Amino acid sequence: MPAAQERALERYPVSLPLRYKATSKHGSVYGFGQTRMMSSKDLIFAPGDGLAPGMNAEIVLAWPPRLDDDHLQLVLQVMITGSEDGVAEARILAYDFRTAGTAETPGC
Repeated sequence: MPAAQERALERYPVSLPLRYKATSKHGSVYGFGQTRMMSSKDLIFAPGDGLAPGMNAEIVLAWPPRLDDDHLQLVLQVMITGSEDGVAEARILAYDFRTAGTAETPGC
């Protein structure tokens, strides 16, 4: 495998609190959790209950403060690709950094 592809698949240990809103044909699910690992393409996290493969979700992470103390949030649009034993995996479809207080997810 070329080095560029290997780097794209690397996951890094990241432990950040998160909140989410997931949707399915049965309605919306809100919850809180903790990240475990991230890459540029996917996220592994420990959610609350109610996530299943195929669900779309918006996940909001409190990004660590920078030196100038701006509070940023990383907002991810994801598709849940797996969920087992209290750990979920999601493919990142889109992302955006926002200042705290501008995330659009109700209840998040």
